[in-house]
Amino acid sequence: MKKDLFEKIINECLKTGADFSDVYYEDINNRKYYYTDGKLDNVTNVSHRRGVGIRIIDNDNTLYASSNNLNEDNLLEISKKLASNFDKKQGKVIQLSNLVEKYHKNKQDFREISIDEKKSLFKRIESLAKNYSSLINRVEVMLIENSGKKVVANSLGKFIKFNQSYCRLIVICYAMRDDRIEESYFNIGKFGGIELIDYDKYEEKIKECCDDAISKLDAISVKGGYYPVVLGPGFGGVIFHEACGHGLEATCVADKKSVFCNKLGTKVASDVVTLIDDGTIDEAWGSVLVDDEGNLPQKNILIENGILKSYLVDYKNKKKMNHEITGSARRESYLYQPTSRMTNTYLLGGNTTLDDMIGSIDYGFYCKTMDGGSVECETGNFNFAVGDAFLIENGKITKKVKGCSLIGTSIEILKNVEMVGNDLELGTGYCGSKSGMVPVTVGEPHIKVSRILVGGK
Repeated sequence: MKKDLFEKIINECLKTGADFSDVYYEDINNRKYYYTDGKLDNVTNVSHRRGVGIRIIDNDNTLYASSNNLNEDNLLEISKKLASNFDKKQGKVIQLSNLVEKYHKNKQDFREISIDEKKSLFKRIESLAKNYSSLINRVEVMLIENSGKKVVANSLGKFIKFNQSYCRLIVICYAMRDDRIEESYFNIGKFGGIELIDYDKYEEKIKECCDDAISKLDAISVKGGYYPVVLGPGFGGVIFHEACGHGLEATCVADKKSVFCNKLGTKVASDVVTLIDDGTIDEAWGSVLVDDEGNLPQKNILIENGILKSYLVDYKNKKKMNHEITGSARRESYLYQPTSRMTNTYLLGGNTTLDDMIGSIDYGFYCKTMDGGSVECETGNFNFAVGDAFLIENGKITKKVKGCSLIGTSIEILKNVEMVGNDLELGTGYCGSKSGMVPVTVGEPHIKVSRILVGGK
């Protein structure tokens, strides 16, 4: 699409007096490889997605339409229909004055590595796992590639071209003894190209993954209750992503559906909690070059030493909330209008060691890894499944346990963070919200929560 068509669409949207309009264009390729039982089953989810999203905002009214028919007459007709919902004074006429281009160059393009070379990598991963122990009876490997270009233009005169490129490797190892099967997994991802497959630590991660799956075969059940808990680094940060991060997005705050509403400048966490969302981290899985409203990402300090400092805010909600835009507008595709979303969200590291945390607990749990969970923003209530968990007795990690979950509220867990470690790690995942699924990074060092409800048998 050429610049003059973007201008025509925006001006058509503004004809009936709306305050703001923007146009989003994307041309994206997705590819997913799935390997198991010694063979590359197939290359699934191969898709080429191209389309346009058109939005009009007037005060609290927002209209959005999308189409994969890029014919000029069709796009102008859509714009005209959207604009027909307003009947105000004659609208303004805009020009897209400045072209801004931001592109990330991958160290190695996806097409530079053949399918046979990728299959060879998958086979090597499978061999490493199965040779590690006879108890490992199945290995699954997935590789996700996503790349393409985007354009954002709006009635403020912005005209920005940029690209995106994501790569993610996921490995699942299954251990079997008698009729019992357990699993463990790891994944690595980045904003970048296929150079990810040269990651120099995946052999170590495969062995750790196998150990985790095998140890689950002997895991015991425990009785639930309130206990002190140590949370592991990396993806353990998903608990703050869900329990706190979503409640700080304008999606919830603007509509007064968050426990964090009207709390800017107040103490919402213990002194050792500093929570950051940073879309600028070089090559991190959740990073963006430009957000989906055409704004540059930034490092947003959400909570600093326990004090709530900022929300995550997009254009639509900035006036409603009287808050600056934070470069956080994201969407899964042109089928969704953008809204405020997290990028790379992590708890800032402290200076306590894991040994100090474990040694401070007479009876509790070490939740080394976390699985999925959910939160209700309005109340802050959350529930998370724990991946790998261990009993802590008399200041030492003892038995592997199974079936654990963590249950609580956003404000409660923030105030009960007692110790923060010095070993920050980041983990990769996807996040679903009103604007679809987007890549996100979550992270934290080891932390100790003084009291939380642990669900058990």
